[in-house]
Order: sequence, then structure tokens, then C-alpha cells
Amino acid sequence: MGNNAVQILCVFVIWYLLPRVGRRGLYLIGMSTLFAILLIVGFMGIPSGNNIKIAWASGAFLILFNVVYALTIGPSAYCLVAEVPSTRLRVQTAGLARTVYLIAGIGANFLAAPVLNPLSWNLHGKGGFVWCGFTFVGFVWAYFRLPETKGLAPAELDMLFEENVSARKFQQVARERWPVRSASDPE
Repeated sequence: MGNNAVQILCVFVIWYLLPRVGRRGLYLIGMSTLFAILLIVGFMGIPSGNNIKIAWASGAFLILFNVVYALTIGPSAYCLVAEVPSTRLRVQTAGLARTVYLIAGIGANFLAAPVLNPLSWNLHGKGGFVWCGFTFVGFVWAYFRLPETKGLAPAELDMLFEENVSARKFQQVARERWPVRSASDPE
């Protein structure tokens, strides 16, 4: 219940952050922070024995993980799914993205069982290393392939994609190409 309440509060904070930091920025900050948290939890799981202080610290880091997720990747992913696809294929792309998300969730649930089960892999906190590997792959993908969509109209995004502009340079090229924006343009 407390975790859900914290995540609801994070939604209100994200309303402030998203137009100021941007989708790509939030996503990259989130992925790198989540990677670091999982790495810390993994290293805290290395010492053998039942150390109650390490267990509480790991739990605190996992709560922090949920807060960071709720402030970065969670909400920004919904914006990206709505903004990045071409206007002609937006519905199909959103459906495909949701399907891939659900399939990945099923895979993660199957992987979580042996990682956490004391009768299987019994990784305890070292399971953080498993998940930080996936997080690192997601960060690398986002760094090279995720464009910043903040302030760009769907037609502008379509043009930038058609011209094969690097995802990292969307904002730079957009500022050079469309330098004057009115106050009514979206953020």
C-alpha cells in the first residue's frame, strides 16, 4: 500500500519534471540510476550469512528503485509510446509495444522465480546482477536509439525519422531547422 501511495505521489512530481527535463533525459537518468541501484543491491548480496543490516539496506534500495522508476521510466514510457511512432502507424506501434511489454513481463516473472527461490538458484541480493544486466542493455539501446520528442510536433518527428537523423541529435537538428517557436507550441 505504501509503495502504491509513493508511486501516486511520484506521478504528480513527474508532471513538473517531464516538460522541463524531457522524455529522453528522464529515461536515461532513470535507466542509469536503476542500474546503479541494482548493482549496489547485487554487491550487498555477496557476503554470505544472514546479515540483517544488509537485508534492510537492500530493502531500502529496492524501495528507492520503485521511486526512481515512478519518477522516470514508468511515466516517460507512456509519453514515448504515444509520441515516437509515425502518425500513420501509431495505433499499430502502440499495440505492438504493449504486446512486447507483456511478453517481457512474462519472461521476467519466470526468471524471478529461480533467482529468488532458496531451493533453486538462491541468489538473494546477487539477483541484482541479473536485473542490472537487462537494465544496462536497455540503457545502451535508449542512448543510441531513443530520440527526444519534447516540443516536437508529430510531423516534425516524422521528417526527422525519414531523414535518418540520429536519435541523439533530434533536438539539435530541430533547433537548427525550426529555430522560432511561438509560445503556443507544445513543450
